[in-house]
Amino acid sequence: MLLVSLAVVQDLKAQGPAPLKVVLIFDMGGRGDGGFNDSAYIGMEKAVAELGVKAVYIEHKRNLELDHAASEAADSDAQMIIGVGFAFSEKFDHLAARHPDKKFVVVDYSAKYDERGNLIVPPSNLAGLTFKEEEGSFLVGAIAALKSRTGKIGFIGGMDSPIIRKFQAGYEAGAKAVRPGIRMDSRYAGITGQAFRDPRKGYRIAVRMYKNGADVIYHAAGETGAGLFQAARKMNRLAIGADIDQSAQAPGRVLTSMLKNIDGAVFEAVQSCVRGSFSGGLKTLGLKEQGVGYVYNQQNRKLIPESIHQQVQALRAKIVSGALTVPDASGHRTALSRRELRDLLSRLQSEIQKTLNRLDHDLQHSAKVLAGKDLRGDFARGILQGLYRANPYIIDCETVSDSGIMLAVEPPAHRSSEGADISGQAHMIRLFKTHTPVLSGSFQSVEGPRSVVIHHPIFSTDREFSGSVSALFAPEYLLSNMIGPIAAYMPVSIFLMQTDGLIIYDVDAKQIGLNIFTDPLYQPFPELIALCRTMADAREGSGGYRFYRKVGERPIAKTVEWRTVELHGTPWRLAVAFAGDGVER
Repeated sequence: MLLVSLAVVQDLKAQGPAPLKVVLIFDMGGRGDGGFNDSAYIGMEKAVAELGVKAVYIEHKRNLELDHAASEAADSDAQMIIGVGFAFSEKFDHLAARHPDKKFVVVDYSAKYDERGNLIVPPSNLAGLTFKEEEGSFLVGAIAALKSRTGKIGFIGGMDSPIIRKFQAGYEAGAKAVRPGIRMDSRYAGITGQAFRDPRKGYRIAVRMYKNGADVIYHAAGETGAGLFQAARKMNRLAIGADIDQSAQAPGRVLTSMLKNIDGAVFEAVQSCVRGSFSGGLKTLGLKEQGVGYVYNQQNRKLIPESIHQQVQALRAKIVSGALTVPDASGHRTALSRRELRDLLSRLQSEIQKTLNRLDHDLQHSAKVLAGKDLRGDFARGILQGLYRANPYIIDCETVSDSGIMLAVEPPAHRSSEGADISGQAHMIRLFKTHTPVLSGSFQSVEGPRSVVIHHPIFSTDREFSGSVSALFAPEYLLSNMIGPIAAYMPVSIFLMQTDGLIIYDVDAKQIGLNIFTDPLYQPFPELIALCRTMADAREGSGGYRFYRKVGERPIAKTVEWRTVELHGTPWRLAVAFAGDGVER
């Protein structure tokens, strides 16, 4: 269920037009993340207090809720909708085009590019806020290098992505600017959104870095950074925080924090709407615009000698004046090496397989716990509710009788499906025949998105088949957070295909649910169809095809590399396609 709270200005006694209504939708971490969600909330509360606006706050824990929340906010009477996090970028692009009378803002907007590397300009009523994280990181890198006693410092990134590489690039450049011989140890927690929510992994990485000689480590890893602070406390080393002042995470051990002034950016965006001066487009905020900075206050002055502070302030002045340009190592990649592309494909394959296996393990455990139990009672519902909470891409989960009748369904909003007979579905026939786990093919769910379902058989205490426990999920929701941010800045398209030719995921959502072998859209491209038939027959490989954008133009040659993700005998072909000029020689 969406957690919605309404903050209303108390003093509305003065006569005048109705106050501006603003919806702020938090990123998956929600309020209390100690990072940019909390910072956005502070900025919104300031707007409520000082500008007299009404604010509606929405927290979501699931991708389906994010979609619904964004759509409902756009359809409501709110005049302005703010999304915190790059996951809102594409969704808000579409909503802004559909609602030209409303204003949209995305914090950490992820810009889109065409295949030639040209920026796709967002709608005029959408402001995409980006920050020069590299500039603030440059300053904390200089502090780290000047403070280090071992001559070695570290960096921990969350998801390997353009935004986080800006943190790393600035940090390394700042450190080397003041101490050219400084040694650097940099690690990323992963390539998906989960890399921002893994404190245990952050702890393991930090401990390893400290043991290998780094005495100051900077993180840009969201909740994963909590593991760094734990390691700093335990090993009596120094850490550097990100986004907001994180000194409370490890008192006396936090050297400084790189400030990303999201609160100020949110307030300024709302204020421009109140004053009628709102403008869309990309907005980039750096040191000059006070969009980034670093912490230097009573809590950390004892850790930063005045000589270091003065040296860093001099660097800050050079950046603001334009005398010093900080490298950001980000932006849209217009070309990749073949080795990078294959590495990307292998890492995606591994991440997707691990995520599927994790859900499958949860279902396997649930089936064991439900053995011999009433599959429609409170105990069964408790198991289903736990499954639903633990896997944010699940649409619903259910217990099914040995004759194919849905007995218990969670969440409560989907209980109207209880009593439905699904015994005739192909995957259920397979389950009844084999009494082994099954993964279905993709189908159009009554809940809306194209979905698949995993069933695990349940047995009685005397090993008689008594039904199944299952989870329905949309591959689109499972994969969008993994693949979307990667495809947004690389010259590639990424898709997953069943061996019957059905597209179960594509960066271009309009192609999800189409069949390459039979849909009229693909008939003008016989080389693509032939390649996909080869893909259907082979678990991995590479190939190519040509197509024409327009009649009379030269054909575009594309190369495709693919691997297989598989569960319970149902294979998905994971493919990365790229134009010939997108590969470095």
